[in-house]
Amino acid sequence: MSPVTALAALAAGAPAETIWVNESPSNRPAFHDQIRIDRPGSFLFTAGGGLGFGLPAAVGAQLGRPSRPVVAVIGDGSMQYAIPALWSAAAYRVPLTVVVLTNKEYAILKWFSQFENAAGVPGLDIGGLDICAIARGYGVAATHVESREALVSAIAIATASDLPMLIEVPVSTVLPSLEESR
Repeated sequence: MSPVTALAALAAGAPAETIWVNESPSNRPAFHDQIRIDRPGSFLFTAGGGLGFGLPAAVGAQLGRPSRPVVAVIGDGSMQYAIPALWSAAAYRVPLTVVVLTNKEYAILKWFSQFENAAGVPGLDIGGLDICAIARGYGVAATHVESREALVSAIAIATASDLPMLIEVPVSTVLPSLEESR
């Protein structure tokens, strides 16, 4: 599905008091178009653009605000930088919802390499990773959804759970135009 459809489904299924953590840089414009942040302290995002903060930040946010649901929206590339945070969520029974928007590539790094005219940058394709199996290996329940309806349902279930849950959502890659960014 498109990132816009996936994020609209998240907005429809998540509770109003959700704290959102976003580390899906290639989908950031769609996130801001679809997710309405209308309460103080409800949005965490890195100011510097570094990768790897999202998953541990979400665990910390949930520990710091246990009365509010936390949903981390993370790209499959970004997730690889701090994946052991899944172990922490499972070991400490942190009721965190992790939504991995999977496009099978480091899309934002691909965009940045094109922006910088760095042709032939290796390692941008990360197809073949089984995100759900990785999460289960760390002790986190995981599901793979491919429709808007299934995602709305999965996010409602996950945010109501008292355990960490991961939802993998395959999305198409939509990158900013290079011309608009120069």
